[in-house]
Amino acid sequence: MGEIKQAYIHELEQRLSDWWIEMEQLEARMKKVNVETEHKLFLELKQLRDKSDQTRTKLQELRDSEHPEWQQMQDEIDSAWQHLKQGLSSISERLLNK
Repeated sequence: MGEIKQAYIHELEQRLSDWWIEMEQLEARMKKVNVETEHKLFLELKQLRDKSDQTRTKLQELRDSEHPEWQQMQDEIDSAWQHLKQGLSSISERLLNK
């Protein structure tokens, strides 16, 4: 596996791990808001966890892919990453405003 690909995979693994921790922290903070808000945020967080699982699957596909192919997958993974990042940020901001 090329060094650039290996570094990219390592970075993604670290991001996903950090995200999982952040999702756990958000879930704990959700318990401090009213039930209706908690339910809405919980559903959004569940969607983000599902997206995170899909990103982990893509990461595994990336590990298994050949050199020219992996660079095409990078765009998909980067797009999923941005979606996750925005979603977590949105939930976090709403929790701060409660």
